[in-house]
Amino acid sequence: MYEERFWRVLQMSLKIFNDIIALLANALRFYALKYFVGIFVQKEESRWKHVSILYIIGWAWTSAISLLFSSPAMNILSNITSLFLIFFPYRIKKTKKCLAVFIIYVINALVDSIVILSLTKYTMGQPVNQVYECITSFALLFIAIIIQRTTEPEKEITLPALNMAALLMVPVVSIVYIYYLIIVAHEIKEIVIFAALALLFINILIFYLYHSLLKFYSARMNEQVFKQMLEVYSYQLDIARESEERVKALRHDIKHHIIELSAMAKKNNNDDMIKYLSGMKDFMLNPKEYSTTGNQEIDGVLNYMLQKANETLNQVDVQINIPEDLYFNNFNICVILGNLVDNAVREASKSKEKLLTIKMQIKQEVLLIFIENSYSGKILEKRNGLQTTQPELAIHGIGLENVKKVVIANGGEIKIDYTSNRFCVQVLLYMSRIKN
Repeated sequence: MYEERFWRVLQMSLKIFNDIIALLANALRFYALKYFVGIFVQKEESRWKHVSILYIIGWAWTSAISLLFSSPAMNILSNITSLFLIFFPYRIKKTKKCLAVFIIYVINALVDSIVILSLTKYTMGQPVNQVYECITSFALLFIAIIIQRTTEPEKEITLPALNMAALLMVPVVSIVYIYYLIIVAHEIKEIVIFAALALLFINILIFYLYHSLLKFYSARMNEQVFKQMLEVYSYQLDIARESEERVKALRHDIKHHIIELSAMAKKNNNDDMIKYLSGMKDFMLNPKEYSTTGNQEIDGVLNYMLQKANETLNQVDVQINIPEDLYFNNFNICVILGNLVDNAVREASKSKEKLLTIKMQIKQEVLLIFIENSYSGKILEKRNGLQTTQPELAIHGIGLENVKKVVIANGGEIKIDYTSNRFCVQVLLYMSRIKN
């Protein structure tokens, strides 16, 4: 009787010990997942300040399912749902979330399969010794750290949907294939292990392929931005040259103008003098120079963009109130302003009204930008923001969502409003926090 009780207590103690080991192994696995998640997203993209609680919930959820049910299907479901839960607060597109979830899960599943099939005689549904779960967790952590240290931080860019779909197919097909092999060819362990190793290698390469594509599209986008800025500076140089020629012409004829004005003054022909002076003023003004803030970067961007606007739109209202002695050489401001005005001009040109309003002013060391335009009334609204109607999202400008990121990165704020026929963007930038 005492022996039975002893063995019963011993078995219970061993079960508790095994459960504790399983919980610790799962905790280590979720710690490794944190590295994997960091490859796809940045902390700044999260709507929540404390995302660690989601890892704890995911750990508790998967641990409970694993301990209560010996079902591979339930384990798959619990792991995938916990990954989606972890990515929930991040402001990224659904395609990117799906890619991240499935590629992280498939690497998890493949490492698990390789460890267990290499060290045990496993059959589907059979419980696994917790020691092997610990080995799996350490292997995952090792892989995650290597990938994170050998890939660059996430770029502020979105890949085209076709590229994302192609990348997503690799982990999805890998999951189906490896579980098919485990069920059908479990007796030929060498084949399953070799297939799992090959799939693991391919899926790890997907991380590097994904970041290579980001780098490629980022380079194309930067090339487009720099090309546009080169055109801006070239156009501003032409304006400056033309204005200088007008000044030279006026200076050359100043003697004749003084004689003419003196003659009018002697005759008291005030109306004629006013008309004459008005004509001189009109001659001095360059019709291509819409912005004269004294800041070459802002003047260049606005003059270049507004030249296009005046060619295609019916009404363009520009009010710039920036001190001439204020100087800030900042590429980010030009990128923000250039993309917002470019988007506004393009959308306004598609509408019937063809209206554009631009206001800029500085109040108490705060730069305020207000841009309003008419538009055709077609907006693709998604959960994470507004989707552009342009066919080449990844290389056409940087898009409103990425303009938001640039504004926030410079310590600013952005607000977007729209009605049935008006689209308005307001940007607030603190001069002291703008990054050079």
